Amino acid sequence: MKLVFTPNPEYIHKVLVAAYEAGVLDRLHMERQVPFDEDTGIWRYNPLGKVPSFIMDNGKPLFGGLVICEYLDSFNKKAPLFPRDETRWQVLRQMITGDGIFDATTLIRVESWRDRSVWNIKYMLRERRKVMGALRLLEEDAKEWVRQPDVFHIGHVCTAGALSYLALRNPILDCKLEPGDESFDWRKASPTLATWFDKIVQRPSMKFRLSKEDIGQYPKK
Repeated sequence: MKLVFTPNPEYIHKVLVAAYEAGVLDRLHMERQVPFDEDTGIWRYNPLGKVPSFIMDNGKPLFGGLVICEYLDSFNKKAPLFPRDETRWQVLRQMITGDGIFDATTLIRVESWRDRSVWNIKYMLRERRKVMGALRLLEEDAKEWVRQPDVFHIGHVCTAGALSYLALRNPILDCKLEPGDESFDWRKASPTLATWFDKIVQRPSMKFRLSKEDIGQYPKK
């Protein structure tokens, strides 16, 4: 199996979590590609030009982090991240909600790279609304999560990943689109979610990261 990734390890974190939980990390062959480089080889693996991309054992490709996670989870026979029971649809909704925060946060940041005088404020406010609404919904979900500390699923993986990224890159605070944004702290707005997050990130699979040294050893082809 081959995982084609970008040097920013945050973009493959959930894939690595799924591989860790399934016990197949040692089966992954890693290859670095930077999609926007002129000489990128990503097109050999994905006609959409995106990472992560993946090659299965049978040589066929998979695209999209969540699809790759589900494939890796098919090797997890002990405690699959993708439930097969009646909780499946709730978990998948939580998965998409967490991923949506990550996406919206990224889109606000990308727009903010332009000069402020030409920001598409309406567009940025729409993405801000997504982040705030998703946090409110996940705060309610977290009330159940803290009562079930032994449960771990793909909804948790995506939510924790989004919160980690929001802590690292906080475009709501940086861009100050609405009054009060200058002091925005998702932890204060979502205290139950923060309590849950602080515990879940101590899980070995969640703590696992590729170091700069690790990334440097993987070939760029």
